[in-house]
Amino acid sequence: MQSARYILLDFDGPICDVFAGFPAPEVADRLRVMLKAAGVELPQSVQEQDDPMEVFRFSADLGRDLNHATLNALTELEVAAAATAWLTPGAADLIRRSGEANKSVAVVSNNSVAAVTAFLKEHGLLAAVELISARVDPDPGLMKPNPYLVRQALNQLGANTALSLLVGDSVTDMQASKSAGITAVGYANKAGKADRLVAAGADLVVTSMEELALALVL
Repeated sequence: MQSARYILLDFDGPICDVFAGFPAPEVADRLRVMLKAAGVELPQSVQEQDDPMEVFRFSADLGRDLNHATLNALTELEVAAAATAWLTPGAADLIRRSGEANKSVAVVSNNSVAAVTAFLKEHGLLAAVELISARVDPDPGLMKPNPYLVRQALNQLGANTALSLLVGDSVTDMQASKSAGITAVGYANKAGKADRLVAAGADLVVTSMEELALALVL
């Protein structure tokens, strides 16, 4: 772990609880209200969906205008959520100490670049992050588990895959890591998550960002 030179971090989970103050189900509902107002008939699966990312994925089949409108609405809602997000214990220390140890830190996220940037700036971490590879494209197919955002970060960093890892708390993070050929580190921040992350290909599982900081930079 200490040999890792390029540290890629998912945003929601390893760095913060982005929807702590503005719950994800409420964000998803705001997107549904917008789509219904535009005359969209929502299938039952979307009406019951608590994950705003899944509502955004659904919008890809609605045509360019509604897809872009959903992207823009989700981005605005995420930026609002970032203002009340909770910083994950140990995340700031990991980011800063990685930089001090001459390791490149990047954020790789399905959340918007705008939301990630706003949160990092608010918490004084923006200068410590070398790169943000996050959602800007209206095509939800480019989000993880697609390795597109991971590979984008690796390419822009000029990273050696053998010296790179991605820390994430979801199955899709593990899948994207493995597809990109880098080490997958699972962040099991909830009971039962470790087994799912291992099953998805995690090479290592940690239960706190403090634990990861010790493994990476000490």
